Amino acid sequence: MDYFMKQQFSLFRRTFLLVFVMGIVSQSFSQDLAAGEKLFRQNCSSCHKVKGKLIGPALAGVTEKYSGDEEWLYRWIKNSPGMIFQEKDEKAIALWEANNKLAMTAFPNLSDDDITNILAWVDKPEEVVATTDGGVGVDAPIQDPQIFYALLGLVGVLVLIALLLVFITATLVSAVRSKDGKEPFTLGNVTERFSGIMKNKFVLTAFTFLILTAGTWQAIVVGRNVSLHQGYMPEQPIKFSHKLHAGQYEINCEYCHSGVKKGKSAWIPSTNVCMNCHKYIQEGPNYGTEEIAKIYKASGWNPDEGAYTNEPEPVEWVRIHNNPDHAYFNHAQHVGVGNLECQTCHGPIQEMEVVYQYSVLGMGWCIDCHRQEKVKHLGEDTEYTVEEMGGLNCARCHY
Repeated sequence: MDYFMKQQFSLFRRTFLLVFVMGIVSQSFSQDLAAGEKLFRQNCSSCHKVKGKLIGPALAGVTEKYSGDEEWLYRWIKNSPGMIFQEKDEKAIALWEANNKLAMTAFPNLSDDDITNILAWVDKPEEVVATTDGGVGVDAPIQDPQIFYALLGLVGVLVLIALLLVFITATLVSAVRSKDGKEPFTLGNVTERFSGIMKNKFVLTAFTFLILTAGTWQAIVVGRNVSLHQGYMPEQPIKFSHKLHAGQYEINCEYCHSGVKKGKSAWIPSTNVCMNCHKYIQEGPNYGTEEIAKIYKASGWNPDEGAYTNEPEPVEWVRIHNNPDHAYFNHAQHVGVGNLECQTCHGPIQEMEVVYQYSVLGMGWCIDCHRQEKVKHLGEDTEYTVEEMGGLNCARCHY
């Protein structure tokens, strides 16, 4: 019986170690794809989509398209303007001309591994649960650790199988002992041996490790999601389609959000701004007259008389992007001085029927941006990252 018990215990221990190693390998692969999504959101998403044209072409299938010519592709991503205007590379010039002569931003700070991760995610974006880094930044909300829990469940099944084998072995050995005229094993014998296994240092260490790891991971999941509202999409008192206004009709963001280059807030437009157009446009393609009637009521406009005859009422818009009180953010500094596009933080706003928080807007996400985005210092042609200009100083955002 001791021989059989040792064999079963050895099998359990080896299987557990194998599953643990598989988990590490699987998690490493997942992190590569997650890193690729994070880098894509930070560097590429303002101009590219995986499927469908944005400013630049769709990136789906780019790895297959440039198969065998990866070195050229990596050089193009790192320094496309140099390949066009300095090297006069024929393929680069042809790609530039095919895209309305819009030169892609150079990304010299991206390593080959970074580009590899981006391309890996572009090929298989569905394998990373989107939150939407908008990016999976340093502090992107962690999704349910499905791989870990699957492995944990597998280990549990293996434990049950090992215990079942122990009892089967004990039953068989007991039958043989009875046949040989020896005293058979009783439930007490088996229970005693099982108790001995559960007191084994390796088994206790393994179970303690699993419980602590699962608890720690869950604490990290909960803690990392505190104050992060990526994907938040509340219902507004008046339905407003950015897809229609900013997308189809190409109304400039600054027409409505006129404070974006002037101060801390981008400003929510007053109904007077809406009425500049909707005095004359009284029916919309999506909601007919229902939503426009709410604008009239809020502004005090009487469409029948063509005049403001009623008392205006405030529109109780629901705030979507809400930084914590201890973090300072100034739109003018980023848009007016840094020349950032709205889509850099807010995502493809021109495609949103209902606006939602696209990016993480967490501290790590901001720091990543400050380490990569370049701006020209006043009075100079040289470009510096925000980090090089003191943008990582704590007092910049917390004072």
